[in-house]
Amino acid sequence: MRRMTDMKTAGNPKNRWFLRWVLWGILLCLALRAPAQALAPYTTWALGPGGRLYLTQDAYMPLTEIELPLSGAEDLFITPDGDFYVADTGNGRVLRLNQDLEITAVYGEGLLAGPTGVFVDGAGTLYIADAKSNTVVILDRDGNLLGQFGRPNNPLFGRKNLFLPRKIAVDARRNLYVVSEGSTNGLVMLTTDGRFVGYFGANPAAMSLKMILQRLFLTQEQLAQFIKSEAASPSNVAIDAEGMIFTVTAGTHPRQSIRRFTVAGRNIFPEIYGSTTFRDIHVSPYGLVTAVDGEGRIYEYDLKGMLLFVFGAKDQGDQRLGTLRDPSAVARYEDRIYVLDREKNAVVVYQATNFARLVHSGVRLYVEGFYTQARPYFEEVLRYNGSFIMAYQAVADAYFKEGDYARALTYYRYAEDRQGYSQAFWELRNMILQRYLGDGLLVLVAFSIVQSTIRRLDRRYEWFGPLRRGLARLRMQKWVDDFLFLFRFIRQPADSFYYIKIKERGSLTFALLLYLWVVAIRVLTPYVTGFIFNPYANPGEIRAVNELVYAVLVLVLWNTANYLVSTISDGEGRVRDVVIGTAYALFPYALFALPIALLSNLLSTNEVFLYTFSTNLMWAWTGLMLFIMVKEIHNYSFGETVRNILTTLFTMAIMLLTGYILYVLFFQLSDFVMTVLREVRLRG
Repeated sequence: MRRMTDMKTAGNPKNRWFLRWVLWGILLCLALRAPAQALAPYTTWALGPGGRLYLTQDAYMPLTEIELPLSGAEDLFITPDGDFYVADTGNGRVLRLNQDLEITAVYGEGLLAGPTGVFVDGAGTLYIADAKSNTVVILDRDGNLLGQFGRPNNPLFGRKNLFLPRKIAVDARRNLYVVSEGSTNGLVMLTTDGRFVGYFGANPAAMSLKMILQRLFLTQEQLAQFIKSEAASPSNVAIDAEGMIFTVTAGTHPRQSIRRFTVAGRNIFPEIYGSTTFRDIHVSPYGLVTAVDGEGRIYEYDLKGMLLFVFGAKDQGDQRLGTLRDPSAVARYEDRIYVLDREKNAVVVYQATNFARLVHSGVRLYVEGFYTQARPYFEEVLRYNGSFIMAYQAVADAYFKEGDYARALTYYRYAEDRQGYSQAFWELRNMILQRYLGDGLLVLVAFSIVQSTIRRLDRRYEWFGPLRRGLARLRMQKWVDDFLFLFRFIRQPADSFYYIKIKERGSLTFALLLYLWVVAIRVLTPYVTGFIFNPYANPGEIRAVNELVYAVLVLVLWNTANYLVSTISDGEGRVRDVVIGTAYALFPYALFALPIALLSNLLSTNEVFLYTFSTNLMWAWTGLMLFIMVKEIHNYSFGETVRNILTTLFTMAIMLLTGYILYVLFFQLSDFVMTVLREVRLRG
């Protein structure tokens, strides 16, 4: 009866409306509590450990896309006051827009043919690179013509050099820096009246291995038929608040695609994580370098070349807000990035997120040298993204400036900055030496006195006589004698190899133990080598299995190849002799590799000579032992030994190549068999 009453109550229209409003109220509350999110049509990446890109929080969100009455627009310039200037190339004019991207003025109608570059100075003067007429045009803020000139007549410009102005920038002294298409000498420097000043900021000529081989083996007539190795022409130019010139170069190596020049024309921008298709570059007043490439990606750096963010995507026809089809220019105003898309005839606007603002606040202070003030911002960044390597660098610099060298060491290691780590380690080591060096010397003196006293008492009372007799009995053991023979071996290698050859010393069992020792040292060394000298930035990058395989493979190939070569070149050594001799010849490596690796933890870059000299000496000693081994085991002369070793190395290379070819063929065969089996299964 109660169930029927409940059903009637639920079926009442008033109750149904009440339940519906309650449900809508719950959904509304949940919607208000949930954070509003707009998904960007791209992912954002930041530079992380190992110099690789890692996913990070969105740095910029697409805000809007504003279509303009443009035709193939090529350049965009924003003044500090927020005036936008667009080189409307197809319509032969330059547009001025306000911050809402509404047209407020039109310049150059009837005067310009096809402007591709525009720059506006503090007085509002427009400097325009008119590509269609190959001239530079200068207009005042009201559009009046101040000057127009083309190719310089100065003989220093070059009689055969063309003047094809495409982009332009102007410094505080009103020197013009013009990107002339195809100019391998760099930017063309001009005065406002068109006089040629010189070339500036040329890119270095790239020389590939193919070109080097061509120069070595081809005649002058043959070389004349090839394209000469010339420097790439800059693609675009920008100038920062300090008057330093930036260029981007398409088609060059990504790490050298952005360059920053001093007044003397020397590049001070480091190698970067860049692109081969950069189109434009912009430098903000507070040190943010922004570049856009032909694939629709936007790169953001600080003035030191550290990559902050990479974001953006190519428009594949879905017309999603924030994607680009053919970007031609990029500019920044406050916390927004504006990208000119010449195919869309539009400006795409990106708004910085709170995460990006946090990074920018830290970068602004960091670039100006306020490391301590910037540290809280970067510590907050690390709470959001623990892989943001630039934040580790900034925090490390802050701790170093504060004199907290222990913490600076930790963060420099996370930042993979070996030079900074070395400086912090140098300071920390000096502090420790100053504090404990005196006590350490006293301990050494006391230890020396105690040792001398015990030695004299032992001579008188023979306290350690039983121990010496026990050691003498222990030396009678075969494996102990083989081990002690190693130390005689490194002093008299020629005689020792002779004893191995006549089977008086050495054994296969102990040789295998030596090989295990060598392989273990090879695998362990990367883990204990100091950070400054270690090729691996962190232990997680070490592939112990790879190190093990490489070590074993080299040992097996050497023993096999050397024995095979020796059997056909009148060598007297047997397999046993080669295996045991090689094991004993590797003893210098087995003995010194680990101590040198441990010693590297006590050195800075100022003592790099000690580490490199010790390492090179160890390898030279090991190589000398192998040379003596081949000579004595096979009874060769000096020339025959050299020929045997070279032939052995060549045979090892042939074995590796053969193994690789067999691997590829087997892989292709297995793939073919699997394809046939899948086809049979589908048809069956």
